This record gives sequence, C-alpha cells and structure tokens, in this order.
Amino acid sequence: MRRNLSNSHKKAHKAQIVFLCILCLFVATTFGQQRDAVQVFEQIATYIRDNRLAEAEKELAAVLKVDPNLPIALNFMGTIRAKQGRMLEAETLFTRAVRSDKNFTGARMNLVYLYLIKRTPDKAILQLKEVLIVEPEHAEATEKLAELLFSQGRFDECISFIEKQRAARVVPASLLVILGDAYLAKNDQSKAEEYFLVALEGRLDNAGALFGLAQLSRLKGETKEAMIYLSRVATLTADSKSPEFLYRFGLEAMRVEMFDEAKSALQRAAELRPRDPSYLLALGIAWLRKTDLFEAEKLFRRVLQIEPGNAQGQLHLGYTLLTEKKFDEARLWLEKSVRSGVDTPEVFYYLGLVAQEQNDSARAITFFEKAVQKLPTYVHARVALGSSYMRLKDYTRARQELETAVKLDPNEPTAHYNLALLYARTKEPAKAQEQMRIVETLKTGRRSTSGVVVLPPGSSPNF
Repeated sequence: MRRNLSNSHKKAHKAQIVFLCILCLFVATTFGQQRDAVQVFEQIATYIRDNRLAEAEKELAAVLKVDPNLPIALNFMGTIRAKQGRMLEAETLFTRAVRSDKNFTGARMNLVYLYLIKRTPDKAILQLKEVLIVEPEHAEATEKLAELLFSQGRFDECISFIEKQRAARVVPASLLVILGDAYLAKNDQSKAEEYFLVALEGRLDNAGALFGLAQLSRLKGETKEAMIYLSRVATLTADSKSPEFLYRFGLEAMRVEMFDEAKSALQRAAELRPRDPSYLLALGIAWLRKTDLFEAEKLFRRVLQIEPGNAQGQLHLGYTLLTEKKFDEARLWLEKSVRSGVDTPEVFYYLGLVAQEQNDSARAITFFEKAVQKLPTYVHARVALGSSYMRLKDYTRARQELETAVKLDPNEPTAHYNLALLYARTKEPAKAQEQMRIVETLKTGRRSTSGVVVLPPGSSPNF
C-alpha cells in the first residue's frame, strides 16, 4: 500500500533508489537511435546502482562538458547529488533537465520525490500535474497525485481528479480506495461505502478497501463488524512495508480496543521509521492501553529525545509517571505540556491529582476547577474536586461536587465511593451504607490512592 506520501517524508536513501529506477527507464527511449550513448548511460546507471558515484560522476562530467544542457545527463547528475544528500544541488540539476526538455517526465518525477523528501508537497503536486499533461495515462503520477491531494486535505479536488480519471479510463482499485477515503473525510458515508465495495470487486484481499469499511462500521457503532474487517486487514498486511498504513491501522485498532493488533502494527511502523515521533508516540500509547508502563515510559522519553517540545509526548510521559507514583517528575512534564500548548481538561486533572497526592489540596482544587470549567461534565474531575474539598473539611462544597458527579454518571463507582465517605463524615450512616451498596454493585474499578480513577489521555469524557 502506498498511501498519504506527503505525510511519509521518505528518508533520503529510499528516495534515491527510486530516483535511479526512474532514470533507467528513460535511457533507451531518449537515445534509441544512438547505441553508443545508450551504452554510456547504461554504464552510468550501473555505477549509480552499485554506489560507485565517483566513477559515474566522472563519466557524466565528460558528457556535460560536451553538452552542458543534455537533459538525461543532468538528470543522472541530480540523482548522484540526491544520493549524496545534496538536495539543493539535486533540485537545481533536475530543474535544468526539465527546462531543457519540458516533456522529460523522468526528471519531473525525480523532482516529485525530492519535494516529498523536503516536505514541500505543494511543489510535488505541481510537478505531477505537469507530468500528466505530457503523459495523461502515467499510472504512478496519477496515483501519487491522488494520494497527495487527499493527504493535504484537498478532498474536493481529489474527488474531482479521480472522477475525471474514471470517466476517461478504467482505474485501479487503489484509486477507488482513495476516492472512498476522500468521501469518508467529507462525511459522505454512503459514497465512501460504495467505492470501498467496488474496490473489493467481491474479493477480500484489498486491505485499503477493508480498512475503509472498518472505519465506516466503527462510525456506525458496529464495533463487532469493524473488528472483523480489521482482523482481516491485519492478516493481509502482516508483512507490510508501509509505515503510513501501519500507523493508520494501529490508531483505528486502538479505537475498537484491539490493542494487541495495534501494538504489533505500530511496532512495525516504528521499526520502519525509527525516528518519527508520531509513530513512537502512538506505540507508547498502545503500550499504555496494554498497561505496560515501563515500555510506555521508554517510548515517550524517546519521543522527547527526538523532539523535546512535543506537547503530546510531555503529556503522556507526565501521565505515565503519575501512574507510577513518580509525582515530582510527573508534575514537571505535565507543566511543560501546558507551556507547549496542551490546554485540555485532562492535563489540569492530572496536575490536580499530583497536587492531591502531595497533600496540597488548595493547589489541587485550583487545577480541578480549571478542568471542570473546561468541561462541566467531566465526572472524574468533579469527583477529585469533591475529594479535595473533603480533605479541607469543606463538606458543603464537597457534597455539591460529588452529588453532581453522581447525577452526571450514576454508573461511576468512584463518585458513589467518595460520596459514601462524605456521608460517613457528616454522620449520615444510612446514606453512606446505601452508597457503598451501589459501589459493590458497580464493582469499583482501579483507583488512585485518593479513590479517584486515573484514566489515560484520550479516555476522558471529551474523547
């Protein structure tokens, strides 16, 4: 699967291999009548393939000395510079090749790969459109343009482009999947489903189409069906080399609580792209969902080594340390996440829990109140706020928060548990006993030491 290439930011060495493959295709076409030239450029292509760059450059220098604007020679020299990581020089050489021959689609495709490496997808899109003017049926340019338009959020343009392709010729299933994805992004579920099913053609071997149907099923609340589709996708992509697709699959699998499958896919994505913070962060979250705090902490720290200002990395590391009862360091990272731009109810809830565990109820109340202000229906924040008021013996405010929490979610055991404690302190034994009976019925889940559930980021009421 080759999806969302503008998000992939391919590593230079991978793209350089692609450059070479493209170039080799154009030698015979350009010099079909000149056998000696064909042999020269075939030799140069062999040198580049074998990484004998000095020899290839020497041959090309001799050719360019005779004809400084020969497109094929400029294109080869650009490939050498790309393999050397000298991207600015490579861009200049590919651009010169295109200026010398505006119909030289090989050089334009190499510019596309280069612009993807440089994270300038708009420039890549322009080059792809030029390729398709010269070669309207260029299959790779067609698919890459559709992928880029989709990944850049240009959904209407993506749909229009693919529909025009369908009107002119039979298109591959991969384009139908992108079309389905674009309609899904626009929340047109019926159209999305139509194209995913057409892409399947009655067979269950198109992972992209099955993945789209899994997303649709989840959005419809059909969790069991989504899990069936995702299980099939996991089988089909067991050896996938696409970190982008593995990443998307991992996130979707987590949404339906298929944590083992999510972790496996995200682990492979991280192995393929070991320095991509987003992949490492997602893998860390998968370990959190598996309640392996040790592995999660390691991954969040790796994220922050690569990208120290990563706000989500700071938030998740702070949460993990809080759960591990490393309160001082948890507070440090949570505060950093706020300074980095995290402004969710959760982060203030976590900071309040840290303050509460450090017996600073006044400070805890400040944070819990911020959480409740941002999300008045945040039950766990209200429970924690009530618990803090109880510690200060402000039973009136504690009652107000805890009784509100019970009304908001009658099935939340921690609200009933803390309300039972309050009634015991205010000498209302009958009410306290009734609340404890409810707690027993609801089978109280995991709590922090203060009797407040600590949910991981993304599990609060605003998820």
